[in-house]
Amino acid sequence: MEKLGNQQTMREINKSLLLHLVYQDGPISRVDLSRRTKLSPTTVSVLIDEAIRDGVIYESGTSGTGVGRKMTMLSIKEDSGYVLGIDLSNSPSHCVLLNMRGKIVATQPLKRMIGEETIRGELVELIRDFAKKQNIELTSIKWMGVSVPGRITADQKFVSSTYLEVENMPLKDILYEAFRIPVHLVNDLDAAGFAERFSGAALGHQTIVYILIDYGIGAGLVLNNQIYRGSTGRAGRVREFFGYSTGDLASRLTRLYPDTFRSAVPEETIRQFIRLGLQGTEPFASEMRSIMKRIAKYCGDMLMLLNPEQLILSGWITTDEQFFRELVDLIHEHEDNWTNTPIAISYWKEFGAAIGAATLGLHQMFKVKTVE
Repeated sequence: MEKLGNQQTMREINKSLLLHLVYQDGPISRVDLSRRTKLSPTTVSVLIDEAIRDGVIYESGTSGTGVGRKMTMLSIKEDSGYVLGIDLSNSPSHCVLLNMRGKIVATQPLKRMIGEETIRGELVELIRDFAKKQNIELTSIKWMGVSVPGRITADQKFVSSTYLEVENMPLKDILYEAFRIPVHLVNDLDAAGFAERFSGAALGHQTIVYILIDYGIGAGLVLNNQIYRGSTGRAGRVREFFGYSTGDLASRLTRLYPDTFRSAVPEETIRQFIRLGLQGTEPFASEMRSIMKRIAKYCGDMLMLLNPEQLILSGWITTDEQFFRELVDLIHEHEDNWTNTPIAISYWKEFGAAIGAATLGLHQMFKVKTVE
């Protein structure tokens, strides 16, 4: 019996390896799969034929020219299923649907939901309506990732969120009972950082730091291709920047300088503040430089501590090109190192958390399994 169990385990590991390579490098031939995995051609054919019957991959064409034998190429079947990503951290929140190749099929803004009673009463129906609008069966959704601005434990318990005004909410259980789809909760900053590594500005990198300064403040860490949350799930809290959130900074500017900042839109207030600062208008120029220096020092220290492959910045600090360039120069000055870490603006921007929550599902489905 143990021998049969070991054989089944090895079969699953080998199949996951083949699917991973088809997902990562397809179109790819059976011959190349055998060569790269060191599996026998017979084993590759058996497992690939099984995956074709499952509807996960398909024969997408042939390769080769001349009179020689052409090789049949294999690719992931895009419409074999979908992954759903829901972000509850922004206003508006977002819902995204991706196919099996990670391409966006549909997006939809979601109204802000505050409090457990509201989330319980509205989120399930919003998801049902979203799927109905896309003309897809709920059974074709293979994964549901939910990004939340709060603390999640290692065993997926949603402990708390000040922004959503909830504590100890069984959100994962609520959604699984409603849809019977695998559900995974993820912190919004971790999700956004993972999205950048998986299909955004840090594509292909294994270790990145993602820093957001917007309505929300914090950092998402991907270390050696794994999201890092710390021993108690609190990694990424950046108290140093709390006063620089879009809401707090705009509110302080309009309170201190009511004759200058009259817009009721916080984003416009900050854009005006940056323009005045870059023009050298006082006292805004001095205050802007002070903010830039504090952000730059913190980022530089973090780069020296973690030595990531890339730093991704997001939020209002990336909206003005000149401001961003000067901030990058300051960060590199504080990064006391023989090389400057590449710094980029987030690719997914406000959609990052929803995209990341969804693509975590693709990562899980097509990663190489290992012996526990």
